Amino acid sequence: MNKAIGIVESISIARGIEAADGMVKVAPVKLFVARTICPGKFLILIGGDVEAVNSSVERGKEILEEFMVDKVVIPNVHEKVLLALEATTEIKEPGRQWALGVIETYSVTACIYAADAAVKAGGVDLIEIRPAVGLGGKSFVTMIGDVSAVESAVNAGRDNIREEGMILNFAVIPYISEDVLEKLI
Repeated sequence: MNKAIGIVESISIARGIEAADGMVKVAPVKLFVARTICPGKFLILIGGDVEAVNSSVERGKEILEEFMVDKVVIPNVHEKVLLALEATTEIKEPGRQWALGVIETYSVTACIYAADAAVKAGGVDLIEIRPAVGLGGKSFVTMIGDVSAVESAVNAGRDNIREEGMILNFAVIPYISEDVLEKLI
């Protein structure tokens, strides 16, 4: 079963709420985000089987009409991306000296593309994907693993979105302190 992520963005909050309702009613999808984002837009982020996500995104497009800013379906997304969107990743081996990777982007779509490429590079667990909520439209993903795995994953994520110019910044922090890691979880 192929998993996918669907993103729909609206310039109307009222129509965005209506679209979110229609999208979850038309197909069996998981609603990850349905809320306002800066600067006064409405973001809908869903996940599920590719066919269901495609149907759901098309329904959102029909409802939004001229209020739709953007839409995208990302097929074959890694399962860890779905967990990171819910911020439900559990840290294996707490107390271990982990490296932390962060990729910061200008858009939600770029962040998810970067996160997917990073986790597919291997050796990391995604902690969270924060999709543009309270961030001035920006998004970021955090991940942990061994230093070399995090470096490779951050590079893969960064390289995956570099051409579009949507990367804002990134960091690899070897042996992140337990205090900081605890606050991020």
